[in-house]
Amino acid sequence: MPERRDFLLGLSSLLASEGEADSVDTIYIPERHAETDRAFLLDFIEEFSFGMVISAHGGLRASNVPTLLKRPGAIWWHLAKSNAQNAALAAAFDVMLVFRGPHAYISPNWYQTKNVVPTWNFAVVHVRGKVTRLDSDEAFALSLSQLVARNEQRYGGGDRWHYNDLPDSYLKGMRQGIVAWQMEIESLEGKFKLGQERSSPDRDGTLEGLKRPQERDILALTRAYYARRPAK
Repeated sequence: MPERRDFLLGLSSLLASEGEADSVDTIYIPERHAETDRAFLLDFIEEFSFGMVISAHGGLRASNVPTLLKRPGAIWWHLAKSNAQNAALAAAFDVMLVFRGPHAYISPNWYQTKNVVPTWNFAVVHVRGKVTRLDSDEAFALSLSQLVARNEQRYGGGDRWHYNDLPDSYLKGMRQGIVAWQMEIESLEGKFKLGQERSSPDRDGTLEGLKRPQERDILALTRAYYARRPAK
């Protein structure tokens, strides 16, 4: 599929550029699908903040992480201390973060235009830059609390738990088991393949067709997986 092809092309570019100070594109983007508005791309990263950290030093590695955007141009995340990618990041010249938004199959039945083929629409942002391990426990604690506060405000619920109510000794012990990283953004590549080049009737058909559910959401997946792996 085009999305998989684009992703593999991006990884190949990253591997080719390891150790070289160049600006090779990491993803194929036709002009009609290119998004270059930096503020728009940063907003996208902030909204779809669960990213994939990809490094190539010593072999290809990827970790999926919640991130914290620090404007004007840095991204913070943490990894388990036992994650082997920590060593790769410490030695890597170049690292890539991938942020994916929603995606969906697009049927030709939704278009008014004839002689068309199916496709897959998606939005993705690739970020490249050099990373730094942050060893200040004070800065680590602040960024972690900011990450939790943002996600609790956006996605949490209820009033039974508050991060700041946890004992300092407990939080410090948790921090000792993870490693904080920060990337200074050097390049942003945005690909928004959403059919924006199509006619107004085809756009309307796309919007109508997308009202149909496609993949399971996290609730449905979790419910099914709980049934597969019952609680002990």
